[in-house]
Amino acid sequence: MFLEIESNPNIERSFDMVYRDVSPIRELYCIKYDINGEEQPVQITGWNAETNLPCAAYACKVEESGDGIALLIYGGSGGVRMKLLEDESQWDTQSKNQWGDTHLVYPVGSFAVYKDEL
Repeated sequence: MFLEIESNPNIERSFDMVYRDVSPIRELYCIKYDINGEEQPVQITGWNAETNLPCAAYACKVEESGDGIALLIYGGSGGVRMKLLEDESQWDTQSKNQWGDTHLVYPVGSFAVYKDEL
């Protein structure tokens, strides 16, 4: 799997990497994310850089060179976007209560709620 993110309104840096996926890909709804030193549940969505709109976020297990198996969390061409779980506002790159990233790599077994579990 080739992951390539160009700088866009969601995240102001670029990233590209090749990963070897070793599990099925599943659509994500929620993960735990470190906010000021405390793990908190957050909603997660993918971000489409071309349309500047949300899209699906996914996770799958990948081989991390030298580190074994990890959970790769990724979205669209614009990366992923997150907000607190209880935040019911629309996804918006201008919101001060939301933040973006190119992708995330978590330890296998990390807290994640998948859309097929809702």
